[in-house]
Amino acid sequence: MTEAKEAADVRRELAEPLPDYPFERDSVIDPSPALARLREAAPIRKVRTAGGNEAWLVTRYADVREVLNHPAFGTQYPGVLPAADENNLAAGFMFLKDPPEHTRLRRSVSRAFTARRISGMRERAQEVADGLATAMLARGGVVDVQEAFAYPLPIAIVSDLLGIPEADRTRFRGWADVVLRSAGGSEEDLGTAFADLQRFVLDLVAAKPDGGDLLSDLARQAGEPDGLSRLEISSMAMGLLMAGYVTTASAIAHGLLRLFGNPPVLRGIRTGKLDLAVVVEELLRLQDEEVGIQRIAQSDVDICGVRISLGETVIASRAGANRDPAEFAAAEAIVPDAARSPHLAFGHGIHHCLGSALARMELTVALGTLFSRIPGLRPAGPPHEVRWRAEGMDVSIERLPVTW
Repeated sequence: MTEAKEAADVRRELAEPLPDYPFERDSVIDPSPALARLREAAPIRKVRTAGGNEAWLVTRYADVREVLNHPAFGTQYPGVLPAADENNLAAGFMFLKDPPEHTRLRRSVSRAFTARRISGMRERAQEVADGLATAMLARGGVVDVQEAFAYPLPIAIVSDLLGIPEADRTRFRGWADVVLRSAGGSEEDLGTAFADLQRFVLDLVAAKPDGGDLLSDLARQAGEPDGLSRLEISSMAMGLLMAGYVTTASAIAHGLLRLFGNPPVLRGIRTGKLDLAVVVEELLRLQDEEVGIQRIAQSDVDICGVRISLGETVIASRAGANRDPAEFAAAEAIVPDAARSPHLAFGHGIHHCLGSALARMELTVALGTLFSRIPGLRPAGPPHEVRWRAEGMDVSIERLPVTW
């Protein structure tokens, strides 16, 4: 396509009524076909979000990378500097900060979030996964793999990472389920659980350092240059919980569903002919999101041939980018032996997910354990019976019955 024709297509698209975003979907593991049509028609398109606001949607791989790496795009509206307090730890999340504050926070956390720590946690993840698989086998019949495996594994690893005492883990998971999974209760229950969870995290951090966990390491570094305050450590702990619990459980369930629908790849995993770590990268590339990564223009900036004005929102679609046929051959398929560009499942640029190595490890351990310990694992019913919902930035599988 010539540049002149592409520019004409963009102008024609922009003149049409704004489409509603997210697009309606009928698949739990694949995005709406409207996303592919839009990616083909125009590199950037203004859409109307669920909240009634307008935003620019970017769907092609090269353009999404550019947005996520461009210094003109930040996480907050210009002039807005949210500050955390004990009643609102979310305002201190690192992924909601821009430089130089983001740079300071990330530098400090990176010193504690080491490859050595992740490597050491793999043994623990395998221990937890084996125990969960053993319990599934003992139960037999039809098992909801979400409740029996996909949720318990990451919450156990997050609890270890944060150094949560064993005696407190049941309460901790109860609050996390209400806050992050909307597991029952009213709006009032949600508010109470969120407040209780925040207080628990604040008290947890106040007692550090008392061990070899991540929070203890950060507490010991508090007096060093770029060390974090107790409040900043608490915000970081809440952010890790939100990023490392439901999202990892979702990746396990989505990966299982996609592999169940791909017998040749599943057979390759079970026979050891395929490298599971490589398959995991393909599963991460194909895992769908519901909204995308939002960025705010900190100045007027030109991108994809369009002028984005100060304060306008741009949505970078990882699902669109990771399935872009201009970047990935057989983009909709799992191709374990393909030479792929780096996928954008964990973002790109300065906000690239700090826990990506941990997430990869957990997903590899989870799938490897399920398929090795339970060789006959399969869905207990047809795909249309899988209970799921699309909400926020995630497409959540609420119940995934399996048998063997």
